[in-house]
Amino acid sequence: MGELLHLRKNEWNWKKTAKVVIFLAFIIGILLANFMGREKTTGAGILNDYFVEKFKYAGINRENLFFYIMGERIPMVILLLILSFSSFGIIIGMLNLGWLGFSVGFMLSAAVAKYGMGGILIIAGGMFPQYILYVISYLGYCSLSIFLGRGLHNVIPTGGVSREQMRVYGMGILVGVALLLIFVTGIFLESYLNPVILKKILKFF
Repeated sequence: MGELLHLRKNEWNWKKTAKVVIFLAFIIGILLANFMGREKTTGAGILNDYFVEKFKYAGINRENLFFYIMGERIPMVILLLILSFSSFGIIIGMLNLGWLGFSVGFMLSAAVAKYGMGGILIIAGGMFPQYILYVISYLGYCSLSIFLGRGLHNVIPTGGVSREQMRVYGMGILVGVALLLIFVTGIFLESYLNPVILKKILKFF
């Protein structure tokens, strides 16, 4: 039974599953935004009129913003790194990808309802370029979880931690830390570069 379960895991195309999760979550976000209606959705986040006016002209303490975002997002990424060494890593990774898809779908639908097609530009500006690195990181942690599961399964148990297991764990830690650094780079871009881009875009609205 255990061998059959691992065989199915090896045959499972998790990349296709990730695409389906993101797409379905994106569609759900759009449907929910439309169901809630324009009045309830167009006051959220960067679509709030007060926020837009303040953001256009107010100065931003980028260092404070960086550490604020770090405090909000890094704990989940560290948890994802730890869980990558267990069977739960792929599940949490998929949930994070689903949340990104849902958020984009919801905000995109709300932005189009408020600003028309120009709303797409606002949402794109609010996500660029950091979300590229966030998605890479989440996909990377899903891939890492699969790699570790397969690698450790193929190691012959010896009653202790073998040299091969140490090698697999070591590679997993190195890749996990590299993905964490990619995510932190995304936070850096969100704090220092994205506000500049978003300010320029919002001046057209």
